[in-house]
Amino acid sequence: MPVSSTLRPEGRLLRVVSYARVSTGTQAQSGLGTEAQHRAVDREAHARGWQVVSRITDDAVSGTIPTERRPKLRTALWQLASGELDVLAVARSDRLARSAIELLQLHERAEAEGWTLAALDTPIDLTEPEGRLYIGIRALFAEFEAAMAGARTSEALDVAKRRGVRLGRPSQHSETTKALAAGLRADGRSYGQIAAELAEAGICTPNGNTEWTRSSVQSLLRTIEHDRQAHAHAERHATDQHRL
Repeated sequence: MPVSSTLRPEGRLLRVVSYARVSTGTQAQSGLGTEAQHRAVDREAHARGWQVVSRITDDAVSGTIPTERRPKLRTALWQLASGELDVLAVARSDRLARSAIELLQLHERAEAEGWTLAALDTPIDLTEPEGRLYIGIRALFAEFEAAMAGARTSEALDVAKRRGVRLGRPSQHSETTKALAAGLRADGRSYGQIAAELAEAGICTPNGNTEWTRSSVQSLLRTIEHDRQAHAHAERHATDQHRL
């Protein structure tokens, strides 16, 4: 949602950086996805009297990549923190963050550093108390759901172990690594592309290095699928146990 004012206290127009992101190489090559995002910001800027001074795009970058590891966004965040820009504007909030928690953290950073986050698809103004309450509630519900899901999974695994269900060896990959790899695969990346992104992000393999290969990515994704099936199996056993 757009910010409330078009002027800074000193009387100048708000300086805006328009940020766009697409996940796949095909979208990046066509330019259609990013152009549509920038045009949406341009229209809002014209209506509100903002001054769009910069357009930046992260091409073929998954939303699962942390903001600090997106090269173009990292530059924009530095300019915002240094006072060169006033507003980070995006057509859709999922171009910045995939979860309410991440969006809230980015908004808190904006408040601490003195700039404004404007997500045009957010139904309220994040600069107002109601907006902060809205995004905070979304974040709390997301945390609650994650905690409940973790509790249900733990209970299901305990029941399954008591009933002798074999769940396999503990994974040597962190949950962050698994989530990132799964997200990249869901975005249509090849094994080779996932290997390159994990290496570029500085994520280590179980051997302690960042030399990811197609086969190591395949192994990681097999582990993720095995874990998913094991958890589903455990939850079915837990449900059966509760019915007894």
